[in-house]
Amino acid sequence: MKTSKTSLIQDYKVFEGRYNSQMPLLVQEGLTPLTIKDVMQYRLQAIQSKDKDEMNFWLNKYWDTIDGLAYHDNKLIVVPNSQELFNINQDSKFSNGSLILNDEQYKELSKKHEVIERNKIVSGKDLTKEQVKQHPIWLKLAQEDRALLNEYTDAIFSKTKEFYNYDKNMGIYLSNDQENPVMHVWYLGDLYDWSNAVARYDSLVDYRLLGMRGQNLGSTLEKIALKEKLTNPSKSQKAIRMYKSIMEKVRW
Repeated sequence: MKTSKTSLIQDYKVFEGRYNSQMPLLVQEGLTPLTIKDVMQYRLQAIQSKDKDEMNFWLNKYWDTIDGLAYHDNKLIVVPNSQELFNINQDSKFSNGSLILNDEQYKELSKKHEVIERNKIVSGKDLTKEQVKQHPIWLKLAQEDRALLNEYTDAIFSKTKEFYNYDKNMGIYLSNDQENPVMHVWYLGDLYDWSNAVARYDSLVDYRLLGMRGQNLGSTLEKIALKEKLTNPSKSQKAIRMYKSIMEKVRW
């Protein structure tokens, strides 16, 4: 299938096929995969632009991401920018379409991210606008950016009402629990499919990933700074100066 184009990202490439074969290709080309938050932001920009081609590119296609859902024993962990998915390859081990995690990986993820009890959230059905805005999973997918979540929700509900007369959208759909810890890929459904957030289909079937160059450097450097725990003010300032220098080069 030929994919249309977007001008919201200057340098990008779309990869379609099995996740464990396409993600390594994306990484090898030095590109950065989209997060759910990225897709939300680009969809908002497309809607605000009122450009039909942009809206078709972003709203009328599902988009798979680098965000993962680790789950085990009825507990859920939303993992933005998952290193486990970034490192996925054709030798990775799967169980019912989900990436197998060892106990140590799951333990580390539970330390870094909030653990959500599955029986305390609404899933498996479409939601009202207010349910979406208050949903803990959606807030995690928006990386705690409540203003973005609210604006995105309003925009999606407006468009689905305009085109399809939907009153409920943006459901959360999850895989069943498994005996051992596993991780699944999050994707955002297209407008016709209620723009659901889904983490339940086979990681070995066809996926659609978008890799971009340059635009995600800020978040990448931020992750490095956090990892290295740059609490020393002089080192922090040095990191900020380096980031600004790199971003100026990217713009040119």
